[in-house]
Amino acid sequence: MNKDKFVCYNFVAEGVAFPQEEPLNAETGAKFFSSQSYCGVAVNEDSSVVGLYILHPNNVGRCGHICNASYAVSSSCRGQHIGEKLVLDCIQKEKTALT
Repeated sequence: MNKDKFVCYNFVAEGVAFPQEEPLNAETGAKFFSSQSYCGVAVNEDSSVVGLYILHPNNVGRCGHICNASYAVSSSCRGQHIGEKLVLDCIQKEKTALT
């Protein structure tokens, strides 16, 4: 999925899950998401994005193995364990990266 499509979802625009002070547009959203090490996406039956996470190292060099993840789930889809599935995917992704 093209990373610039993330910017049209309310959970990014709301500004509660990501650090930007200004709303993301197609250009700034694409730049932000492409700078991450990994972006995981949760979609529903009609392929609409309902959640996402970003994964990136906290540091460089010898501390580069310590990572940070940020998660967001659409407010209309909360309570459906989407966040839990994103966390489990993130853990699996990191385990795969370490092997």
